[in-house]
Amino acid sequence: MRGWKRVREAGAGTATPPRADANPWEDRPTLSQMTSAYGAPAVQADEDAQSQRYTDWAERMREKKARVRQEQDGPVASYWTTDALFEESRRLEHEELHTRPNPWRVQELLAVLDLRTGATPTDIGDAYRKLAKLHHPDRFAQADEETQRLHADKMIVISDAYRTLKMLEKAG
Repeated sequence: MRGWKRVREAGAGTATPPRADANPWEDRPTLSQMTSAYGAPAVQADEDAQSQRYTDWAERMREKKARVRQEQDGPVASYWTTDALFEESRRLEHEELHTRPNPWRVQELLAVLDLRTGATPTDIGDAYRKLAKLHHPDRFAQADEETQRLHADKMIVISDAYRTLKMLEKAG
């Protein structure tokens, strides 16, 4: 006799067969008993407890985040921002722009200065000075903070485009 047959027969001899007249459902509560025992108030209490546990957990996470920010003395670094994800590719693109300029990127830089392809270095300088006068942060010293930030950001983009186009002119 094989081993598995012996095990099966040994197990069959020890198990008690179910009674033919036994009702498998008699030990279970009826629907009306379940409703009264597990009615809406009990369910509501469970949901309230679960909601309270979640609220407590969320509060602990906020406190932990605040502690980490205080320890780091700045915002928590997140590796899933667009800036972090594409920082290396932007750096490489910027470095490659000086050695072999991408015509589309050059057009984008010229568009920042409101110029078209074929602009001379004099045109680039004139356009930069015109836009610098228009968007320089000192011009908006008395404006609200949002306006100051908008023009400061615009000036950074304009300066970067001008600097890159000047480097391309020297390299080319």
